Amino acid sequence: MSISSELITLSKQVETLLCPPFEWRPVTGGAVTLLDASDYGGTTGGTCQVADFAIAKHLVTNGQYKRFIEHPNGFCNPQWWDFSLQGIQWRKDHVNPKPTAFEGTDLPRTRASWFDSMAFCRWLSAELNLHIHLPTEQEWQRAAVGDTGWSYPWGNELDETRGNFMKRIGQVSPVGSFPAGQSPFGVMDMIGNLSEWCLTAWGMGSTDLNGYTYRVIRGCAWNAGTPEYLRATDRGVGWSPRGRLNDCGFRIAWQFSKNV
Repeated sequence: MSISSELITLSKQVETLLCPPFEWRPVTGGAVTLLDASDYGGTTGGTCQVADFAIAKHLVTNGQYKRFIEHPNGFCNPQWWDFSLQGIQWRKDHVNPKPTAFEGTDLPRTRASWFDSMAFCRWLSAELNLHIHLPTEQEWQRAAVGDTGWSYPWGNELDETRGNFMKRIGQVSPVGSFPAGQSPFGVMDMIGNLSEWCLTAWGMGSTDLNGYTYRVIRGCAWNAGTPEYLRATDRGVGWSPRGRLNDCGFRIAWQFSKNV
């Protein structure tokens, strides 16, 4: 799949505001079939359609989140949390970011709550005049396996050389360290390194931003070791939006038009 010149330009704009590495990967729309997760408090699943969108090739890094923290209109501006009453309260109670669990510019950012991840997206949207968001659960799965029907982004066989999981490294690794594990759309670390916040409310399937409703977490992290939980289609968990976790991060998505 080729990336249009406009998408390349927009990738460079984001990278300039944040820091390398950043690249938008286009994902063609299509069908997504979610497994039944009702035994774990999730929805019953089913098949739906998603439109074309773009998703970040990499998880948001420490270096990129630091730009948000240090920007004069970034973390210091509480308006980025005003998408819900609970977001407003969260920001009042947490005026300072929690330090990441693993230091290193190119390591993925940990200990950012769902509220904080949403605020990052809203800040970036305002700076770039784009509607940037956390991927929905359906968008995340589409970016991970597309129409392949695979269990993993690379195929149906679990391969420890294609991602950071099973505690082999003992912590997160620099984003993009496992290019052989990329998805059919060229997206990295969708299995391993960190689990990822999604926009979708766990057990509801909606993208309502209100309340303290648990949020979908997809993928798996460096410390995941159960093979069934490592599948790109696994839907075994949701988490409180207040969680600032050592094994969860986020990546961003963008709904682009057909002419990009």
